[in-house]
Amino acid sequence: MSDSHRTIANPVYVSETLLKKRKRNDKIAAEKAKERAETKKKQKLAQRTQFKRADEFVRAFRTKEKQKRRISSIEAGKNKASKRKQGDGRLLFVARIKTDKAIHPDIVRALKNLRLLKMNSGVFVVCNETTMQDLLRVEPFVTYGSPSLKTIRDLIMKRGSTLVSGKRTPLSNNAIIEEALGKLDIICLEDLVHEVSTVGENFASVTSFLEPFELHDPVKGWRQKKLKEVIERSSEEESADDDINKLVETMN
Repeated sequence: MSDSHRTIANPVYVSETLLKKRKRNDKIAAEKAKERAETKKKQKLAQRTQFKRADEFVRAFRTKEKQKRRISSIEAGKNKASKRKQGDGRLLFVARIKTDKAIHPDIVRALKNLRLLKMNSGVFVVCNETTMQDLLRVEPFVTYGSPSLKTIRDLIMKRGSTLVSGKRTPLSNNAIIEEALGKLDIICLEDLVHEVSTVGENFASVTSFLEPFELHDPVKGWRQKKLKEVIERSSEEESADDDINKLVETMN
């Protein structure tokens, strides 16, 4: 008789219930092993994250302390920039060119006053004592200067917008301007340009009507060499009064 037909004496049979139990136990063991591996992985990730967060907190604290010392120095008149507190009444265009995860509350308040809460946003302001106090606080985050008539016109014609029913709306229709500012004899885009460029008596109403301009990153990015003289200063105390017209041309 061949081996294939050989019978086994007194065979031991495993009950179906026991087989199912073994299979269930194997499945549970595999699931627990997987859970342990995932838990271990999460614990390692949490440890790295905790270290990273602690490092970020320390860095943020040091950054804010440095900003606080700078503000205190300006207010005490010990900073070179303090000499520019008075302002001279000229028109300025201020553009935000920098942000940071850690910003001192005094700087945040100054940015809110200037309506420069977003990167690449810009506003027209008058260089007076109040404006200069805010500008001195936020200088590391902005650049500013006297805009030419061409820059003013290009900004308003291309980027001008206002709020209509709480929604940002481009000034594509003079009817929007007339409805809001008609009582001030300002009924079209050219009237806006004239009022801003001459810092007219209705300047505050016009700039409040205009939403902060939303500009783009420079065409070739912030690192291009041509912008070095516009955005780089050897120290925070130096004036941010740069050639704003060159900058706006690359961002508009």
